[in-house]
Amino acid sequence: MDVRYSSASKSNDQESASTSSSSCQLGEGDISSANDNQQEENTVEIDEEMKEEEEEEQNKSFLGRKLSLVLDLDHTLLHSIKAAELDRIQDEKLFKMIEQELGQPQRHLFCLPGLSMWTKLRPGIWNFLDKASKLYELHVYTLGMKSYAAEIVKILDPTGTLFQGRVISRGDKSDLPNGGGESSLIKDFNKVQRLESDVLIMDDTINVWPHNQRNLIAVKSYNYFPESRQPYEPCEPSFLESDSDERADIGTLSSLLTVIERIHREFFSFLSLEGIDVRNTLASQKRRILSGCKILFSGISSMNEDKPHLHPLWQTCQEFGAVCTTRIDQSVTHVVAECFGAEKVKWAHFNGKFIVNPEW
Repeated sequence: MDVRYSSASKSNDQESASTSSSSCQLGEGDISSANDNQQEENTVEIDEEMKEEEEEEQNKSFLGRKLSLVLDLDHTLLHSIKAAELDRIQDEKLFKMIEQELGQPQRHLFCLPGLSMWTKLRPGIWNFLDKASKLYELHVYTLGMKSYAAEIVKILDPTGTLFQGRVISRGDKSDLPNGGGESSLIKDFNKVQRLESDVLIMDDTINVWPHNQRNLIAVKSYNYFPESRQPYEPCEPSFLESDSDERADIGTLSSLLTVIERIHREFFSFLSLEGIDVRNTLASQKRRILSGCKILFSGISSMNEDKPHLHPLWQTCQEFGAVCTTRIDQSVTHVVAECFGAEKVKWAHFNGKFIVNPEW
């Protein structure tokens, strides 16, 4: 807003001069209001410019029949650990694995001396990135530090052709407001600079995307090293400890690739893309997974008996197309139970119903 202090015309100067000096000054409240209005106008202009840029990028992507895919790094595509957190035996085992991979065109284990870290890529990652990049514009979004993100991206995309600089990471600790806090644990979709209607997100931590749940494909956490065993898999040893790993051909990334290929195929099956939203396509794909299932819950400790529909497990099953209940009837197909000695579980055994635990 342009605030002017001069009179309307030069011929009125004499008359204006005779007025009180206070009459040609804006009060503090007026100035504050003017500043607020100016800020609002600037914000609107910036938002409009951003939307125009996002729509332009969308048009470019659609011409190439591509959507956008935002990828988390840690526990989604890979697992990293500080070298100091491993014992000598584990360290020796990893160096032997490095030697075995030498000369292979696509390695999965890396020692990062500059960061004093080990990084293990999730099996199937190279095939996933190769095929996904043909259907999606790939972005990386990590809450890891910038130096760490740069090192990982050099491994995943040494030529720079996959991500083409589309990497979002955290800066130094000094960049974080109030030293971090909860705000530093949230991912801001605005930084992606794409329209929500054509973006999918793959992340193992759903809480970091509180405003973009409809874009999100939740990924089972990948925990290769033992340090993450307690928070993620309390009953199982890590892959390193058990000398095992996911399978590349039928593992998590292979399954996820199938999902995003289906979504891409359905999205671009429409004759016109005007008004088509990938979030609706994702929701449609999710509903097909448990379509036809009626799930009976038994003895879920954290489920409120009076309001079971508020439990995340109940909501997730409904999201994936299931009908949920706490009452026994013959139309039930699955019983989800923590205690396999419960009455509902016995009923399921007797009536030939599927019995699964909450991790199912």
